Amino acid sequence: MTKLPIGLVAALAVAWLAGSAPRAAAALGDDGQSLEASPNATVITADKLTFDYLQKFALFENNVLVNDPRLQLSANRLTITLTEDGGVQTIKAEGKVLLTQGDKKARSDMATYDVASGKIVLAGGPPQVMQGRNILEGEVITFWRDEQRLECKPKARLVVYSDDFGNADAYFKK
Repeated sequence: MTKLPIGLVAALAVAWLAGSAPRAAAALGDDGQSLEASPNATVITADKLTFDYLQKFALFENNVLVNDPRLQLSANRLTITLTEDGGVQTIKAEGKVLLTQGDKKARSDMATYDVASGKIVLAGGPPQVMQGRNILEGEVITFWRDEQRLECKPKARLVVYSDDFGNADAYFKK
């Protein structure tokens, strides 16, 4: 989610200028098909949306659900800060944050994503990252998406079930 689709920005701006919320009906493409049916569509729902084009942010509040082809997110509040050209600068989820991607789950009180650096920070709760029965937790868990690395500190705790990885002893034998 590096940029909000220009159509979404335009629709939100029109709704905001008109003083009304966007309609609940699904948006249709030129071919009459639902845009939400697209395999690369990101759909965000919430009880309330505040969009401020001049201040460059969108705030989703209460029962926030993000359904993206790459992951799903639920939270109490989601703030998207935009760049000057309408791209996404940061995404901050707060309150009972749950991220799901395949068999991986992460939960925390707050998750912040900086798009330019690819850095994701989970804090509060304490944050946990789970894959199957395996659990990583600490006070702050930081991921660098593009570098395939993470850091967990302080009080890092990792619980790993070797039977989830098959024959782990094979890695240590010549």
